[in-house]
Amino acid sequence: MTNIKIENIVAYTQVFDLLDIKLLKEKIPNSKYDSSEFDGISIKYERPKLAILIIANGKVVCTGAKTMNDVEKAINKIVKQIHDIGFEIKKDYKINIENVIASFNFKKEMNLSSIVSGLLLQNVEYHPEEFPGLIHHIDDLGVVLMLFSSGKLVCTGAKSINDANSAIKIMKEELLSIGVL
Repeated sequence: MTNIKIENIVAYTQVFDLLDIKLLKEKIPNSKYDSSEFDGISIKYERPKLAILIIANGKVVCTGAKTMNDVEKAINKIVKQIHDIGFEIKKDYKINIENVIASFNFKKEMNLSSIVSGLLLQNVEYHPEEFPGLIHHIDDLGVVLMLFSSGKLVCTGAKSINDANSAIKIMKEELLSIGVL
């Protein structure tokens, strides 16, 4: 499906057992540490625009990336830096996706009240007094879709870019089936 925009990929890996966060703060340029927030450091990059969190338990988290290539480059770069400081790396570490947030624009105004009555799905919520969008849970994919009257759709909770694409395709097919598109 074209025109799906990846807004954010949150991914992580576990490459170390325990890390000395204060030592890493001293050795890694541009890292920030505030023990009152959490036991880890954060590093922000401008190109590509993303952030890395390094937690004392050895977990490395990447957030803000738009592609898996950016995730892999950023995590591998920081893992190498930590290794060069003197920490032992777990071999064959795997990068896991925690969440993919994607968006799509149907480029059409939507009457959410009529869509809710037309879809007749159990996993649809629409309470405009609480939230301005229709919320559709696709349990098989573990995804939540939020459709707004502007025609914009946000997908969150996907564990892969393919799952995000599939969820958006499902919503498009459902809207086609009730004659909205």
